[in-house]
Amino acid sequence: MEKRKESLADEQASSAPERGLLHIWRPSGYSEQLCPERVLLSRPVLQVSLGEHHGLLLTQGGQVYSFGELLWRNESIPVSAPVLEVSLLEKTVVHVAAGGFHCGALTEQGGVYMWGENTAGQYCSVPVPEPCAVSVVDSEANPPVVVRIMELACGREHSLALSTQHELWAWGSGCQLGLVTSTFPVWRPQKCVDRGSDCCLQVACGAYHSLAVVRSLTAQENITHNPLKRRERSQSPHPLLLGSEELSATDDAHYCPLGVELTEAIKLEVNTVLVLKYKNSFETNTIVEKYFCDYSCIVSSNIMTVQTNAEYLVTAAYVKFWEFLWSLLLCIFLSGSPRTRPCACRPSSAGRGQTATPEEAVDRLPSLETEVWSWGRGSEGQLGHGDHLARLQPLCIKSLTGEEVIRVAAGSHHSLALTAQCQVYTWGSNMCGQLGHVNSPVTVPQQVKKCRPKSLSMGYISSVSSGGRRCAVLEDHNVRGFISAIHELASRERQLFCWSKSISPALGEQCTHLFFSLCESFLHLSTLIGRHAASLSDFLRDIQRCDVTLLPLLTHTDRFQDSYRKYCSAVGDFQVMGGFQPLQKLALDCLGHKHTLLAELCGSSPSGKADVDLVSILYWPLQQLHHYNQILLKLAACYDVLTVEYQFLHQGCSNYESLSLSLLRRKREAEITLQFWKSHSGKTEVLRLPRRRVVCESSNRSLTLQNAGRFSNHWFILFNDALVHTQFTTHHVYPLASLWVKPVTEDGGGLHAIKITCPEESFTVVASTPQEKNKWLRSLTQAVDQALGGGGQGSARGETAMSRTVSHTFIADERLKGAQYSGGWLAGRIHGRGTMKWPDGRTYHGNFKNGLEDGYGSFVEPNKVLNKPDSYQGQWREGKIHGFGKYKYASGEVYEGCFYEGQRHGYGMLSSGKLLRSSSSFFIGQWVHGRKTGYGVHEDITRGEKYMGMWQDDQRHGSAVVVTQHGVYYEGTFKENKMSGSGRLVSEDDTVFHGEFSDDWTVSGKGVLCLPNGDCLKGQFTGEWNTGLNVVGLYTKPGIDEPDKKDRLGQYAVPSPQRWMCVFEECWSRLGCDAPGRGERSTAWENIAVSITSARRQSPDLSRSQSKLLESLEFIPQCGQPVNTANYDNIRRYLTKACETLHHPLGWLVETLVTAYRMTYVGVGSNRRLLRQAVEEVQSYLTHLYSIIRFLFPELPEDGDIIPEPSNSSLENRNIFIFTLNISDSLLWEVLVLSRSALLLPLLLPRLYPPLFTLYCLQEEQEESRYWERILRLNKQPDHSLLGSLGVPEKFWPLSISVLGEKKEWDVFPFKRETMYHYLLFCGLLSTTFTPSDKLMVIKKTFEELTQEVRRVLDDKVMWCMDDLFPLFLYVVLRARIRNLGAEVCLIEDLMDPNIQHGELGLMLTTLKACYFQIQLESTT
Repeated sequence: MEKRKESLADEQASSAPERGLLHIWRPSGYSEQLCPERVLLSRPVLQVSLGEHHGLLLTQGGQVYSFGELLWRNESIPVSAPVLEVSLLEKTVVHVAAGGFHCGALTEQGGVYMWGENTAGQYCSVPVPEPCAVSVVDSEANPPVVVRIMELACGREHSLALSTQHELWAWGSGCQLGLVTSTFPVWRPQKCVDRGSDCCLQVACGAYHSLAVVRSLTAQENITHNPLKRRERSQSPHPLLLGSEELSATDDAHYCPLGVELTEAIKLEVNTVLVLKYKNSFETNTIVEKYFCDYSCIVSSNIMTVQTNAEYLVTAAYVKFWEFLWSLLLCIFLSGSPRTRPCACRPSSAGRGQTATPEEAVDRLPSLETEVWSWGRGSEGQLGHGDHLARLQPLCIKSLTGEEVIRVAAGSHHSLALTAQCQVYTWGSNMCGQLGHVNSPVTVPQQVKKCRPKSLSMGYISSVSSGGRRCAVLEDHNVRGFISAIHELASRERQLFCWSKSISPALGEQCTHLFFSLCESFLHLSTLIGRHAASLSDFLRDIQRCDVTLLPLLTHTDRFQDSYRKYCSAVGDFQVMGGFQPLQKLALDCLGHKHTLLAELCGSSPSGKADVDLVSILYWPLQQLHHYNQILLKLAACYDVLTVEYQFLHQGCSNYESLSLSLLRRKREAEITLQFWKSHSGKTEVLRLPRRRVVCESSNRSLTLQNAGRFSNHWFILFNDALVHTQFTTHHVYPLASLWVKPVTEDGGGLHAIKITCPEESFTVVASTPQEKNKWLRSLTQAVDQALGGGGQGSARGETAMSRTVSHTFIADERLKGAQYSGGWLAGRIHGRGTMKWPDGRTYHGNFKNGLEDGYGSFVEPNKVLNKPDSYQGQWREGKIHGFGKYKYASGEVYEGCFYEGQRHGYGMLSSGKLLRSSSSFFIGQWVHGRKTGYGVHEDITRGEKYMGMWQDDQRHGSAVVVTQHGVYYEGTFKENKMSGSGRLVSEDDTVFHGEFSDDWTVSGKGVLCLPNGDCLKGQFTGEWNTGLNVVGLYTKPGIDEPDKKDRLGQYAVPSPQRWMCVFEECWSRLGCDAPGRGERSTAWENIAVSITSARRQSPDLSRSQSKLLESLEFIPQCGQPVNTANYDNIRRYLTKACETLHHPLGWLVETLVTAYRMTYVGVGSNRRLLRQAVEEVQSYLTHLYSIIRFLFPELPEDGDIIPEPSNSSLENRNIFIFTLNISDSLLWEVLVLSRSALLLPLLLPRLYPPLFTLYCLQEEQEESRYWERILRLNKQPDHSLLGSLGVPEKFWPLSISVLGEKKEWDVFPFKRETMYHYLLFCGLLSTTFTPSDKLMVIKKTFEELTQEVRRVLDDKVMWCMDDLFPLFLYVVLRARIRNLGAEVCLIEDLMDPNIQHGELGLMLTTLKACYFQIQLESTT
């Protein structure tokens, strides 16, 4: 940036006297030559503003000078010696405005200063001759805020200001303010624009009227931003007087968002305004902003500003002067392109920051979708509404809507508008011919015909201004480098924009609609060029503070390139389809007689008489890309090669030059393709498409089909999108996106062959010569590469992308006929991830391999009978459902489990119905070839029965257990889906029948019936259990000394090790083993890695914690080393993480076992007689699971083995048990004993705890009720009586003291009261733990705390004896109020590690169990 500033500084230093030169036209006689006089000033002038008798100059550095008749100071200052406004020296002024008799200045910070006459309140303070600050404050805001202004305009008795938020503020006198008030003058600025509109772009002031350029609002924006109520035409305060020229006049109901509602007071003001007579005031000239083009003496120009606000002198001496001025303006309009408001793409200064409109906020280019609004006096038609009425609020001029007006100007009683097409519209008073046409007056805008002025020897014109009897122009003379390049770029863009706007009307509507798509891209490019030209104008206005890297050509490179590409493609497509041929005659009729216009449009000599070439005319804009390159090269030459600006400009040069070359290639391709269609018309017309371009063809027999017949005819045509094989009248079209090309190696036979592979067929073509083979191979390869989105240059010779993603519709394949596929391919076969859709509605989305569904995928198949689809998500192999998945049937059934070649096979769970009476059930277990075979659990929800046993061919067959919702328990054998053979039945009241069954719940044969009181009935039984039994037998009663002969349940049940074998087999299969333990360990770890990696890749909805978990599982603990404590901890942590995710085989195994366990023992399965089977099932889980873990970690010892390695690390909180061996009196050796229960129960038991503990509670229900009854009764006793009844030694009793001769018992023990709370807390934690080891640690901690406290208080060397310990511990258990203590004790006993049953922890458990039984035996009286 500094380098650029230095470059600009050098340029300015070398040509400073030639920048901002001021030329003035002075009043002269009619016959005198009108030539401007140069005014020599010490500083370059940036802006000139002329009032009626005075003027303002804004020079470089922000200094303001005044000249002319300064009536407020009684001074007359010549223009050659303007006076400096000293009071503005401390402010950086960026804009000045001269009104009729007052002045205004705008600072960089957005502040306003005004001075001059103030009879009408033009600058809202006491009249003073020096600039005075005007405070523009938004009082509606809370708190009030100062408004920053970006543009000023001054009339004869009023002033307007446009804020950076595009809000309009006004003050002064007259209806031209647009304010809702009847009190004039208005001394303070008031807002007349709604804050929500944000649409005013520019304002102008006439003597007594105002104009504004407003961005057009969309329908939605109108609803949002326009708060005004629409008025009817009849509500206008005066009737509209419409004549022939008012056909385009607007309706009173079309109100600007700037306006406000009329009130009665204002309506009266209108009546007053309408009768005013403007005597002694004549029409003034115009205010416009535009560019010069390359005409004769004018090389190019920047934005021009012409301001007029003075009286016209009706003398013949000045007629020639005004005619010349108007000719000068027409010359500017003829060649120029305007600017809109300052572009948002340049950096805004502190006082001139702007808020972009919604359109500009997106692309940072000025909007051309504008409207013109006017208000104030209209006696001369200067408002443009087709009448002479006044308007107190802004009203849209409908005839200018859609004309892309970008600048407006106002004279005393006439108005002008400049469009982006360099057209000028004028309306209002035409007494002196200032409108540029004959009609007088004109009440609606009319376009001014262009004419050429006399040549003036000037350089770049930066602005033109006029007012009163003077005109002024600012010139940049002999500038080079940066400024010159920007001027040239702006001029070229304006010329191209005017060209684009001139082409479409010249063609006429009749031919334009024939190529609508071409016109659409044409208009899009034209609009972009026009907006670019407007933005360059703003860049030139503030070039000293602008950054060249923010040029639109650099910041919007993609947009420019995309517009040119679309335009070139549209022209080429229309040309290829022969669209210009039927337009040729029409083009001759429209353009044939306009050789001069064509010469100007195409930049050729007008003397040529060649035929009109419409194609060449429409291709002409592509030359602009090369011009962009040249301009950017010139700009780059102004910077050092190491600067950022140079890099930006150099990159822009490369982009536009490469695009230019690319589009020229497209043009040649379109021409070649058109010639091809012409030479082969008729035979290939069906192949003709707009975007299709011919690459090469084999009409000269350069390529033919291998082994073709002697008289066969094979013609190959290579297009940019397809390869066509033509045989007589048959055409085979092969899209290039799904075509693979491979050269055939020479085998000495002299065949120059190329193999072509397509999705449904392959063939080999033979070239006539090696050169032809190389040509076709290169052309095919590049064409395929371009069709796939490449540049056609990236592939090596003879090679194309073997793997790609394309779409294809199958035609010949029997399995896929009519199916549409979109996804990955590999060498002509479907491979990778994709989607297949069949015509009958079937859809598959997932992975493919070698043309078949393979891997994870989802499948949907419609069920026409039920009008619902079947859906599947899961694994596939070789086109069939294979592996684990979930299938949802249209009938409502859901199967989740394993499949094999499309059938249910292995572990699976089937849920039927939605709790309907006839079909609500579920099955979980083993399947073989689609049938239930093996162990499984079936629950019939409607009948309230659960079957747990063996199956064969969808029938119950073998050992099983059945429980019902009424508490009936049955175990025995089934055959052909019914109870058959020996079995045992137990009712809810403990009645037991052991005998023969012939059907469900039907007894037939020998048996023994045992009643709950011990009586037995032995004999022959027949009948159904629920309805009654017929008995022939012997009834016996037990003797007094006869022992109870209750048989142990589970005799006929399926052994626990044989249950759920299908689940463990599936886990072994996922590890790559054919059978349990038979497989390679490395393969198992590879499968685990693949499973985890696939889950991370194919599951985008994973949470952050899940992603981290899978990432941590990619690190495998070290194997092959002896297990020590550190290795053991690493393995244990790995197992914990693996069991937390279903994507790991171990995690899936644990989750599946938990599901099976819950489905078995929840609901109807919550039967206390199933407890023993549930415990054994948990133990079998541990056995199978530990065998899998030992397969993965073979260094782990057997269950109960010792890890002999001594370790100095802390051994606490590890799931291993420590034993201290007293080897000698001086040596103690700690050994570690590994237990599978200690290792795996923490992973498994917390998930199984709810159903398992429920069974324990049901089993101990009677004992538990007695226990809890004693707990509630005994806890009502105070400590003294309870300790005495429990037999606690007195040394543990509370202390007592004498108070007034009476002994008082204090609730204080010899040890701290807080310690007792700790004891109770530890006992209460027993119910919050899950594993036996954790529960035993709670008991141990309670004993340790109790022992430490007793030793602290009584004796450090005290040793517990059971007579002291048991009563005290019994007291602690009573006070702890542990619920379900019997169930807790039984769970610990059943699942605790057998290695510790006879140690210290076993003794503590025995003490707790003894407390439980002792509490039950306590007397209730």
